[in-house]
Amino acid sequence: MSATRTQQSAPAPAGDQPPGGRWSWVTQLPGRWQERVTRLRRRLPWFDHLARAGGRYQRTQGDLMAAGVTYFVFLGLVPVLLLVASVIGLVLAGNQLLQQELSATIRESFPGPTGAEITSELNGAVGSAGLTGLIGLVGFLYAGLRAMDKLRLGMERIWKGRVDDPEFLRDNLQDLLALAAFGLAGLVSLGLTGAVTRAASWTLEALGLDRAPGLFLLTAALGLGLAVVTDVVVFLWLLRVVPSTSYPLRRLLPGALFGAVGFEALKLVGSLYLSMISGSVTASAFGGAVGILIWINVVCRFAFFTAAWTATLPKVQGDAHVVPEVSGPDVPPADGPAVPPR
Repeated sequence: MSATRTQQSAPAPAGDQPPGGRWSWVTQLPGRWQERVTRLRRRLPWFDHLARAGGRYQRTQGDLMAAGVTYFVFLGLVPVLLLVASVIGLVLAGNQLLQQELSATIRESFPGPTGAEITSELNGAVGSAGLTGLIGLVGFLYAGLRAMDKLRLGMERIWKGRVDDPEFLRDNLQDLLALAAFGLAGLVSLGLTGAVTRAASWTLEALGLDRAPGLFLLTAALGLGLAVVTDVVVFLWLLRVVPSTSYPLRRLLPGALFGAVGFEALKLVGSLYLSMISGSVTASAFGGAVGILIWINVVCRFAFFTAAWTATLPKVQGDAHVVPEVSGPDVPPADGPAVPPR
């Protein structure tokens, strides 16, 4: 009986346990994952391209560059609001009839002391529109120039692997021109999209087809197409002008299309988020600011990733102007033998 108990309580031989102990499968997960990723990179060229672009993005500290751009873009929102308020104040100051109608509407909507206080604040804003506009302009220039500076430095690191030697006057003049071009492109995009949408609606009304089923999809597709075309132009500017590269536009066009489609998808996600929180006052107050901050950061990261994706295109990567990727674990391409390390 005692012999039986001794036999049952004896520990199992060491050879019966898997190497590394009971939790060895946890330590083997990274290796298995790496093997699966390697097989996918060998099998799928587009996945291998994404992996190489992600590696270039990480090595050039794309997240850090995106954080710098995000900070100054978000900081510049306040001066932009001041500029908008100044323009509205100047418009009201030049139109006494419109100012009186607005004051009467406020008093009707908010009778009593509340309406009088709002009207007084409105008159004060109209009187100080010039000073408000000056403060907004100075703040916008500061935040905008710093954002363009961080954007340029990040693009230079991704394309050239380094930052060009700084020069105060040249860099600030280049950033100022870039800021003006970016603002002009935004205004042209909004104006062109609005004009074409209105023209399409007017044409449909003139033909008597404004109530035909499914035509709103045509109008939406037309506006989306114009937005994509404008985004392609902006991304071509980001990929060629900002980092001062000299590639033909046809080589950068795939990257610009990639960025334009992704940016429109991000715009759709942002619109859905704002529509979801619009029904709650608390969510709109706090979730709106946080959501805008996160959305700006995601857009900045995507812009830098688009540059890395374009810089790792086969036709662009073979150019002498592009710094080759840092050597890492070589993965044979999907349709050829392994490439030797550079």
